[in-house]
Amino acid sequence: MAKQLNNVNVVTTLNDTDKLIINQGNSIKQVAASTLIASAKTGATSAAKSDIYGMMDGVFIMWHRSTDDFPLMVRPTEWTQYQNAGEVAEGVVVVEGGHALVVAPTEASANGIPWSSADMKGDSYITDRLTAINDWNGRQHTSAAIAASTDAATCATVDYAPGFCNLYSRTNKNGKGLTAGRWWLPSVGELLMMYANRTKIEYALSFIKGSTPFVRNWYWASSESSATVAWFLYFNDGYLYGWHNKGKFRGRVRPVSAFLY
Repeated sequence: MAKQLNNVNVVTTLNDTDKLIINQGNSIKQVAASTLIASAKTGATSAAKSDIYGMMDGVFIMWHRSTDDFPLMVRPTEWTQYQNAGEVAEGVVVVEGGHALVVAPTEASANGIPWSSADMKGDSYITDRLTAINDWNGRQHTSAAIAASTDAATCATVDYAPGFCNLYSRTNKNGKGLTAGRWWLPSVGELLMMYANRTKIEYALSFIKGSTPFVRNWYWASSESSATVAWFLYFNDGYLYGWHNKGKFRGRVRPVSAFLY
């Protein structure tokens, strides 16, 4: 007779102190999440690899194959062989809830950068939290901000959040891949997707040479709440704030893109 489990919480992120229950041989054991991840990365046991594969479902490393410039993606643990052969990782693909997002391996200055240097009108303003959470229009917002720039200093250069993302580039040895113009500043919805999968993304990033993990700090969103203010997400406790001044506040910036380019 089958039994149904009720009131089961779905875990989307893991912390170093979290414990996991695994079936090892004929016994059930409890193991620290960080230990399981480390074991899978070093290839210590096939059992650990099997467990980490299940835990990392929905996260991949993508690149454009240098022989024909075709976009591909593989599980993080399968990436090293391609990297050793000279391929360049363009980002970590996260697939969740009908959305697929490529997260850049690196981000802007460690000191953070402002959103813009002047008051400017984007494509739309979002003033309530629920609407912001459901905003998946980061590419549209970024393009509108760049187009609205009356001069290069407004927000279109690498010194400002939209410009940094718009000018970001990751390519193979042929210069093909996710070039400038194909990246954007994530919206609130896209930032939340990244935050919810932070541990998975950082695990994948650990296989990419030269990549940097997220910082437990404020990250800019492309979602604006007024001509002078944009939304932020704190990558430590998930605090979502919509009232930081775009010209004065300096925040972290991590570009995102689409897989099928």
